[in-house]
Formats: sequence, C-alpha cells, structure tokens
Amino acid sequence: MLRELVPAIRDARIAGDHRRLSLLFLAQANACRVVADWSCQREAGIEARKEARAAQSPHLEVRGLIAEGRARMAMQDYTRGERLLGEAEVLLKDAPQAELLADIYLAYSSMSYSLGKHDLAAQYAERGLALLREGEGLTVHARLQRNLARALAQTGRIEEAGRALESATRLAERLSDPKLRAELYLEAARLARIAGDGPTQRLNGRRILELAERLQNSQLAGLGHEVLGLAAADTGDSTLALRELRAAQQSFHSLELVSDELRVLRELVAFMLRVQPTSPELPPLFERFLALDNTLTLNERAQAADDFDARLKYAERENELLRLQAETQMAQERESALAQANRLSGILMVLGFATLAVLAAFFLAQRRSNRRLRTVLAQLGDSEMQYRTLAENASDMVMRMRLDGTPLYLSPSSRELLGFEPEELMQPRWDLMHPDDRVRLQQQLQALARDGGSATVIYRAQHRHGHYVWIEALARRVTGPDGQPEILLTARDISARVRAEQVLAATQSRLRAVTDNIPAMIAHVDTQERYTFVNGHSGRILSSDPADVIGRTVREVRGEAIYSEIKGHIAAVLRGEHVTFEGQAQVDGREYHYQTNYVPDLGPDGQVQGFFSFIFDISQLKSAERELERQARMDGLTGVANRRYFDERLSSSLARGRRRAAPMALLYLDIDRFKAINDGHGHAAGDQVLREFARRVTACVREGDLVARIGGDEFVVLVEGADSLAGAEAIAAKLMQQMQQPFEVADGTIDVATSIGLGYSRASVDASRLLAAADQALYAAKQAGRGTWRTVELD
Repeated sequence: MLRELVPAIRDARIAGDHRRLSLLFLAQANACRVVADWSCQREAGIEARKEARAAQSPHLEVRGLIAEGRARMAMQDYTRGERLLGEAEVLLKDAPQAELLADIYLAYSSMSYSLGKHDLAAQYAERGLALLREGEGLTVHARLQRNLARALAQTGRIEEAGRALESATRLAERLSDPKLRAELYLEAARLARIAGDGPTQRLNGRRILELAERLQNSQLAGLGHEVLGLAAADTGDSTLALRELRAAQQSFHSLELVSDELRVLRELVAFMLRVQPTSPELPPLFERFLALDNTLTLNERAQAADDFDARLKYAERENELLRLQAETQMAQERESALAQANRLSGILMVLGFATLAVLAAFFLAQRRSNRRLRTVLAQLGDSEMQYRTLAENASDMVMRMRLDGTPLYLSPSSRELLGFEPEELMQPRWDLMHPDDRVRLQQQLQALARDGGSATVIYRAQHRHGHYVWIEALARRVTGPDGQPEILLTARDISARVRAEQVLAATQSRLRAVTDNIPAMIAHVDTQERYTFVNGHSGRILSSDPADVIGRTVREVRGEAIYSEIKGHIAAVLRGEHVTFEGQAQVDGREYHYQTNYVPDLGPDGQVQGFFSFIFDISQLKSAERELERQARMDGLTGVANRRYFDERLSSSLARGRRRAAPMALLYLDIDRFKAINDGHGHAAGDQVLREFARRVTACVREGDLVARIGGDEFVVLVEGADSLAGAEAIAAKLMQQMQQPFEVADGTIDVATSIGLGYSRASVDASRLLAAADQALYAAKQAGRGTWRTVELD
C-alpha cells in the first residue's frame, strides 16, 4: 500500500488538491503505523496537517495532529506528543466532533498506560467511550475498550477487564483490521497469564506471530515472542523461554524501543539468574539492562524537567493574566468612582455657590417686593430637586443616618445593590450583616461617631434573594440640615473584585503547593541578588526555614565558597542569558552533586528584573555513573582489570615508554590444565581457583603494575619501567613459587600450576609486537612441559 500511495500523492500535488493530499498522507500514516515505522508515521502526519490547513479543513488537521502525536509517543517523545494532542483539542472546540475527541482520549489513554498511570488510562478510556453512540466509530470504540481492559487488569480488576476485552473483541469481528486483532490477542494473553491459563496464553502468542509475519510488523513480532517466552517461563520450559525472550529482545532492540526492550530484559535477566546464573550471556545482558535503565531514567528526568518548565510557565502566565484583569477592573472602578465623586463635588459646589448667591440676593433685596422673594424661593426649590435627583439616580447607594445607626435617608439604588426598597431599610437592619462582619462594622461606625473624620469599611450584606454581597462604603461624620451630627455613607458592590482577589490568592496557593512538593530547590532572586521566593524543599536542602531566606542575598545564604563559583553564572543570567551548570557542595557533612538552571525573569518592557533558580540533586545519578564506569573496567569474577582496561593501559604505557625510552615487560600467564579442574571439581571450584590465582598474582607485583584477566584462564601482568630482563624474570620466578602452594576449594585442595610467557623490550615497540612476543614465549613454556616460564626479548 505504501508503494501505491507514492504515485497518488504525486498526482494530487500536480493537481493542487490539498484536501486529497491530506487524506492520502493520513492513509500513509496509518500504513506506517501498521508496520511500526514511527518516523514514517510522524512525517506523514506533519504533511497531512500542512495540507489540511491549506484546504481549511480543521477535522483533517486534527487527524494529522493525532497521527503525529501517536508516532511521537511511540518514539517515547511523550512531552511533544501530549502538546500535539492539546492542539487538537483546541481545534475541536471551534469545530466539535465526538469521534475525533474520542480518538484524542484514546491517545491520552495509551500514553498514560505507557507511563504506568493505569488509573488515569482507564479514566481517559471511559471518557472516550461516553462520547460514542451505538455503532459510531467502531475502530475507536474497540481500541478504547481494549485500553480500558488492559488498564483495569493492571489495577487488579480482572473481571471488569475481561468484560471490556469481550466487548472489544465483538466490535473487532465487525472490522477488517488485522493489527487491531493482534492488539486484542496481546491483551487476551496478558489476562490469561494473570489468570494462570497457559494454553490460552500460548494460543494468543502464536496468533500474534502469524499476524506480525503477515503485516511485516517487527514490534508485533517482538510482543508475540514475549508472550510465548513468558508462558514458557511460567511452565518451567527454560530452553523455550530463553529462546523466545531473546527473540523479543532482539526485535525491540532493532526498533530502538527502549521501554519494551527494558521490560523484556528485566524478565530475561531474572529468569536466567534462576536457571542459568553462570551463563556467559548473563553479564552482557545485565550490562545492557543497566544501560537502558539509566537511559530511560535520564529521558524521564529531562521530560519531567521540560514538563515542569512548561507547566510553570503556563501557571505564571495565568497568574499574570488574573492579576492584570483584577488591576484593570480596580482601575476602572476607581476611575468611575473618581468621576462620580468629581461630578458630585462639582454639582455641590455649584449648588453651594447658587445658594450663597440666592441668600445674598435675598438679604440685599429683602425689602423688595414679595414677588422677588417668591422667585428666590422657587430657585431654591429647584436646586433642592436637582440634589435629590442626583442622589436618587446615582449608581452608588447613598445613606444618611443618625449616630446611633437609625437611617434618615436611603437612595433608590438600594434596589440594585440589595434588592430591597428604600422604605424596607428605614430601620436598623443589623440582621442583614454577615455574622462575621457585624461586630466589626458596629465598632467602626461607633468610632466614627465618637471621633469624627471618615473611614472606608468593607463588609458583607445579605441580598433579598439570600446571597451575600461584598460592599465597600465610604462613611463620613457630617453636620446635618438640622445642625445635628450625622453619618453620610456611600456604598458600592465590589463582589466581582473580591472574587478576583480570591481566585488570585487560590492560584498563588496552588502554585506554592506545587513548588513546595517538587524535589528541587526553586527560588526567585531579584537584580540585587536577594531571594524574594523559595519553595519548601529549599529549607530541607539549606537546613533553614524558607522564611528566614527571604530578603537575604545569595552570598549570605550559600556561603562565600559556593558564591565564588556561581557568581559568573548569576552575572550571565542577569544579562538575559539562560544558564545551566553542574557542581558539588558540602551540606551538613554530606557531599551533594547538583544541576542548576537559571532562567531570566523579564518584565513587560523586556528588561531583566531578576531570575528563577532551579537546583536538582543529581548525587545518585553521579554515583551510578561512577559504578558503571568501574564495572566496565574490572573483571566481575576476580576483581582485577578486564581486557578493555588492559588495552587502554597498554597503549598509554607504551606511549610513555616511547617518550622516556623506558623498557617494558609483559608477562602472559595461563593455568595449566584448567579444563580438567572444571570437569573434575565443577565450575564453582574453577571460579574459586581463578579468584585465588588472581589474588596471588596481584600480591607478587608492585602497586603500579597492572594485573588483568583477558580470557577464561588467561592473565597478563604489565610491568612499566622494568630496569632489566633479570628483574622481569625475577617476577616470573616469584609467580611460579607462589603457585606451588595448593589451592583450597569446597571439596578439598587442588595443586595448580601455571605457564608464563615473558615479552621484554628495551626500546619502543607497538602493542601487537609486545603481545606477540609474550604469546610466543608462553607457547615455548607449554612446549617445555608446562609449569615453567620462557622469555622472548625484542630489539
């Protein structure tokens, strides 16, 4: 099918048919998925997206995103795969389609299962199934049931898993999809193993292999071999189990599927340790297992770091957006209040001046006619009407009250604010005040009545409909029209502002909870190098309360020694550069290795206003690296150097010898008739002889000389700076003498002899010549009857 798509894609490109091109690339992605060619599937998905965008078809673009996302998840690039699925969800919000959204949940479910999050995998599968009606999206429906079955099986819900798998099988019978059948056979085999049903497990394994051969799918082949190998291991058939598990490991290794290969290696190594603990194949398999486990751990840490960086940036943007929204709303409210106050002040000033003018005219014209007096009184009535109109139509609620709290006047805006008519609130209604605010509000009004001045009070009042309204009121003690003191209060609804502040506080609390539980030191430092934020984990690392760190400089907190190492990195990040480095430090007597990332904190104007610091403890990783390096250079049985380390040391020793014109000696030893020891006393006794032989050889040489095991019973001793041939032969004689004492093994003692070949050079030679000379001398010693040494002197 892949070959047939090539001319069809070419023809569609010539015709400029973007929609057909998108469909053809989606078909190519599906074909690549069947044969497990993930790179091919990823590139086809990218092309399908591009052509769908050109064709202005959002549904085809979503399918391209899903195809590329699945390919990246199969290649274990989970972070990028999850982002692609998120983009597909966003597109579907504008053009909803249930089957496509269910397909996205299917991909999320598969990714969650691969990451070991089985409960989450089951939840995504159930969400996808809830979107599909009967008979809709049979392929997606079947795969969702399959994902639900395997997730439930991993959580111990075997019966539910069996029912889900039966539903998936019934749906698959209505489809012509061999890869889906293979996937269902695989899940059936896994359930059979949990139930201890060996025959069903083997039957499904053979079915998977048949479909893998038909589809030419190496990944399916590896899964089929894995099923058969596990079934054989469970029944004790070690030969078949080892053959099938090795075949599975090779299939996954050829496809570079690290997680699958690591899973099979874990079973294979454990099984070999039980049935063939001395097999020579076990050490390289175990080394491969350690290398893959280390690689996977590093990848997961990097993905976790990436995922953490992405989530932190999203939370920061969301926090900043909420803050800006709240500030904008507060600014609008302040601007509105200021404009309203200015209008009121202006009107009051106008009314005041008009009143003064009227009074002045009244006193000046008091003796004039009554007609003039009536005119002035009419003007005063108009002014009073204007004031009442203003108070009754203002959006803020205006209230006059006596000092004891008895209302004198209430504006009609009480209807909008609290849902009550003004007449209903002309008696003190403290019962409407929130119980938590009532006493505080009474105390504030009493203080205002006693001391005068003004005060801003915030409280909650109950609306007619039962809910509480947040109110901000400006209260002032004034002199009333009758000359008696009273309180003038203007109030407004600030519920929206309070909700925004509560949302902001909750967001900050969630962000603090996230950062406090991340196993890393997370901090923010300003341009003066002072800490403005540290998470809870920082206190455990620094052995101090995080609150004590805030406001102190990096130099004060970290100490002069560490600061001298990192101040150059701090200068770089304050220039706007992203900085990553590693280091080590002593904390409470323990040495830590750490990795540090500095990220600039840029303000709205693009200027650096500090930086974020992320410090991860990588001590265990460094320890594991050192142990792996040691294992790679030492022989696991005897504890002396292995062939790899010997080759490296021989090359460097010869290079030094050429520079210094120093002589070099190489002693080549093997144990005489070692095979007879193994045959007569067993391999365990042979291993004891090899370890004791290595110990005696090591005891006979100088500290700087190298002892290495380069074969089964073959050892070498590299002697640098051998002053004379006689000195080198003295070492050989000492070795012969050491071997005269019997070797103790489990069933008694054994007489062990050795033959030694001595290659000696006074001038510069290459490694091959020196090795050949020692080998030639060993052969001569064997010919001389064993239990002796011979020498070949070069130049």
